[in-house]
Amino acid sequence: MLHQKSLIDALKLPSPGQVQPVICKDATSDLAYMLAAVNDLEWQRVVTHSWDLLPNQRQVIADVVETLAQVSFELWPAWYQQDKLFVESGALATDALSNQYSCSVLQATRESISLPWLKTAVQACQNQKVPFLKDFPHHLQLTQLAFALELDGIILAIADSQPSSHCLLGLAKAITWIADHTSSRIILLIPESLAVSKELESVLYGAVTLYTTEPTFQQTKPTQEAKYKIFPIHGRPHPFSPGEKKLAILLEQDNELAQLFQFNQRLQSVNLSQYVVDLLWKEGRVVVEIDGYRHHGNRFGFIQDRNRDYELLISDYIVLRLPHDEVMSDAEVAIEKIRDVVRFRRQQLQSLSEVL
Repeated sequence: MLHQKSLIDALKLPSPGQVQPVICKDATSDLAYMLAAVNDLEWQRVVTHSWDLLPNQRQVIADVVETLAQVSFELWPAWYQQDKLFVESGALATDALSNQYSCSVLQATRESISLPWLKTAVQACQNQKVPFLKDFPHHLQLTQLAFALELDGIILAIADSQPSSHCLLGLAKAITWIADHTSSRIILLIPESLAVSKELESVLYGAVTLYTTEPTFQQTKPTQEAKYKIFPIHGRPHPFSPGEKKLAILLEQDNELAQLFQFNQRLQSVNLSQYVVDLLWKEGRVVVEIDGYRHHGNRFGFIQDRNRDYELLISDYIVLRLPHDEVMSDAEVAIEKIRDVVRFRRQQLQSLSEVL
């Protein structure tokens, strides 16, 4: 039975190991909107993958395994929510021994971990290779990569409006198989043209259709992006955000700002809303957001940003928004804007202390 839901409501529906089909007008656009909402949910970690052309069942599974492996490689060595569990490079013999010891300790404390897979995956990452291990079956890799990522959910988007019946049948089988082996919440974004597909009947039960007031605009074709994403990230620059990584380097080199800001921090507003912000100066209550057009240049993202700014304002936070393009083209200007806000806030705090 189809019923209408908002983006955030749809994200809250599935339980771990369940598939939640979502019917939408444009899977690619709605995936971008969902990513704007994921950061404000209390999900531990979400990975996305999209298909322009739906492949067969075997390739659907292989694509998801490879995506999880690629994301794991980008996050290496911060696996199992432990930043200092492994040595990143493994260039020295002592580094390799240290990582082997960490593998054994980890396996001893978590019975669900496959030690042969873990040792092979760690060695691959040490050698700067994606841990997509063809000698291990897909079901084992799915399970182990989900453990390493501490995966909470996977959002899969089908942009293909007219896939073959064979591929649709394969998708229905593959998606439940993936949910079972990752124990993750699966959001499956499907275009309206497939809402009554007989081949998808086994996974369409409980499907919801998204309502949207997003007007239709003639937009230029976006630049090619990776087929996968991961959200949220905590305590470090996002591995897929060039702007965050560039700012991190410049902030670290700045004597005045180096010790102030932390990346991707969760905070709570006075209305008890939860948010993950790009940069936070906790003591000064200053938030810096790096806005890319992909996630913020639409009506849903715009509304979400305005509501977030309101919530942070009444919670006594100053919010500085920097366009991602500006950070990439002239990061020094972005740094000076951050410096100006920090000095302004310090003057405010100084004046307040003198009054008190």
